[in-house]
Order: sequence, then C-alpha cells, then structure tokens
Amino acid sequence: MARILITSARQAGFVLPLTEIARALVAAGHDVHFLSGEAFRGRIEAAGAHYVRLPYDEGTPVPGRAPGSGVQGIAKLLESLFLDPIEIDFRTVRGLVDALGIDLVITEPLFVGSSILGLLPRAERPAVLSVGLFPLMLPSPDAPPYGLALPPIEPPLNELRNVLLDAAARAVLAPVTRRFRQEVQRLTGVRLKGHLFELALEVDAYAQLTVPQFEYPRRALPPKVRFVGPLPAPAFGELPAWWDYSDRRPIVAVTQGTYANEDFTELVVPAIRALEDSGLLVVVTTGGPPPAAVEEAYGGPLPENVRVERFLPYDHLLASASVMVTNGGYGSVHAALRHGLPLVVSGTSEDKGEVNARVGWSGAGIDLKQQRPRPEAVREAVDAVLENGRYRAAARRLGTAIAGTDALRDVLAVADRLVADREHVVARPWSLSAV
Repeated sequence: MARILITSARQAGFVLPLTEIARALVAAGHDVHFLSGEAFRGRIEAAGAHYVRLPYDEGTPVPGRAPGSGVQGIAKLLESLFLDPIEIDFRTVRGLVDALGIDLVITEPLFVGSSILGLLPRAERPAVLSVGLFPLMLPSPDAPPYGLALPPIEPPLNELRNVLLDAAARAVLAPVTRRFRQEVQRLTGVRLKGHLFELALEVDAYAQLTVPQFEYPRRALPPKVRFVGPLPAPAFGELPAWWDYSDRRPIVAVTQGTYANEDFTELVVPAIRALEDSGLLVVVTTGGPPPAAVEEAYGGPLPENVRVERFLPYDHLLASASVMVTNGGYGSVHAALRHGLPLVVSGTSEDKGEVNARVGWSGAGIDLKQQRPRPEAVREAVDAVLENGRYRAAARRLGTAIAGTDALRDVLAVADRLVADREHVVARPWSLSAV
C-alpha cells in the first residue's frame, strides 16, 4: 500500500476526473488523500479518499474565466488560477508530504504547487505524476504555440510558421514567464530556463488522457509522456421519466460542460433556436445548473423537441445520439469520441479553442470557431455532420483507438512503477522541511 496525495484546483473539469482515479487507487488498496475545494468533499469522500481542504477555499471565490482568448488569454488564466496561489499551494503540499509520509503526488498540470516538487532532488521528495486533462501544451516546432487554436499545416511550411509564431508567443508570455521563474526559484532554489509550458513536464511521469490520433504529432515527444486514453465518463444522473426508446427522432446532445456553463446564451440557446423546428430531439445537459436556467436564458417555454437535465448517464445518451454540440470541454469531446459520435464544436475560451481545433484537424467534426455562434451556423453544421458520413467515419476511427485503451489501468500502473522506483531511490527517511 502506498500513501498518495492527489491535488487539484477548484474546477470541476479537473477535480471530477481525478476523483475517478482516486476511486480506482482506493480500490487497489492505496491510502489516498485529496487536496481541493470544499464543494467536492462529498464526491471525494464517496470515492473512499480522505478529503483535505485547500487553506484559502473559504472566503476566497473560485477565479472566474479569464477575459479574451489566444496566447494572451491563456497567460491571464495561468496567472489568476495557478500562479497567484503557487506559494500557499506549494507549502501546503510540502506540509502534507511531511505529515502524512506521502509516497506519490498525483496532480493536474496546472496545480503548480505540486508540479514544482519535481524540480527537487529525487531522493528528497515523493514521486510526482501529472495527469493531462487538456491538450498538450508542450512547445514543439511540429505544433503551433498553445493558445492560438491552429492545426498543423503541410511541411515544409509547418515548421517555419510554428517557429515564427513561437517567437511571438514567447514575447506575449514574457511577463508571466518572468514571474513564474522568480516564484519557482524563491520556493525551490531552482533557476528555471526554457519555455513556460515546459514546467508541466518537470515531473516524473505525465499521463495524457487521450489517444495519439487526437494530438498533434511531435517528433521529439519526451519519453515521460504516455498516452493512456480518456477516462470513462462518470455515471452521473439517471434516465428521466421522459426517456423513450421508442422515440425514433435522431438525438442531438448539447452541453456547455461543467465549467463554462454560467451563460447558456453562448451555445445552448443558439443550438436550441437552430434546431427547434428540425424534427430532431435536442437533449441538453447543463453540467450542474438547474434546467430552469436554460429556460430563463431562452426567454420563455422551451420548444417541444427540447429536453433539459442537469446530468444524464452519458453511456445511454451518447450511444443513442447522432451528433453532439458542445463548446469543447476535453471530457465531453472524448466522451463523444468514445462512442464514435461526430461533433459540432464552438468555443474559444480556456483550452476550448485548442480542443476544438483538434476536432476539426482530426476530421471528427466541424469547428465553428466562435464563442457565440449564430443559430444559422449551428444548424448548417449539424445538417452537414448528419449528412456527410466522413465526420462519423473519422469519429469512429478515434472511437476504435479509444476502445483499445484503459486509462485507469495505465494510470495505476504508472503510479505503481513510480512508487516502486521511489523505494529504490530512498535509502533513508526523507523530508521536505529543509526546502
């Protein structure tokens, strides 16, 4: 049995997948502690893990969505969500490591207080495993800079374009990069060089929750990066009374996920207006807010062909659907692809532009490249995806690749290897107290 600490910021899109990993670790006999926000205590404890509250949780609101998109928007998001709390996160993790005798820390890449543990000498710290819950940010001449939402183009222009864009992106990121380096050196004594986004790989292993076919190819991908496939969608919700397998109307699943769902006029309402007279059954999942919030955003009673629930069992919904309309959450997109379900995606905030660019690049759907698409654009895209079999064929190819993976099995295998390696590295009791 290993003592494992899982850490995550207070965003559902990060916490919920890590909760499923915690459940699997507990079932395997490990002693798991989970550091996050109070809002997730119930789910964490239901998974069998020991909940540990972030010290700034009470009285400190979860930071809102960063304004803007592109590299500048990503920089603002990194600073507000993950750099501002770096010191208290690091010191909290360090204290828990010492107090609990932690063997392994599992984190999401942007909980920087855990990621920077990997900068310390291996014999003086626990192993650190990062779980990639969004597209790879790792810079490469084979891929455009993260945040631009651009797919690769044909060589030889691809590398030239990417190098030029990377130079411009580094200039935009320079202020936040300087602050990151200063904070990291002050906390760990390590002077960082290189690209800001390379910090996420200063860990012992990196488990990316996708398949290689959904990520831009890189010729020099570090060996510590392992594609493990997406996690199964959590079994939230129950089939409602209105669910009727005899209703033969094609189903369009619509969602804005669990994070960017405070304003349903961005995508849910345009999708409803686009499809209200289509003869399709529109099934909306809010990801948490009450169904009445959708009706309020719509401005009146919803059309007859629209159903709204907080959550639904995705295995039932997506197996029955013909297309998904989503703003591009990494989890929602992979849940659809697992079922070979083609997509219409439209979102530019947070990591969604990058996710959606990969949907378009892979051929599994249509990327509208808008935060607030017009209903007419949504209708045209849905019709095109339903009528053109190439989108479904591409989605099914990705679904076949996903079917050959077992993310929980592989994450646990990496965790076991890191713990075993740690036992060989440490020849004496260790502590981070001197850091």
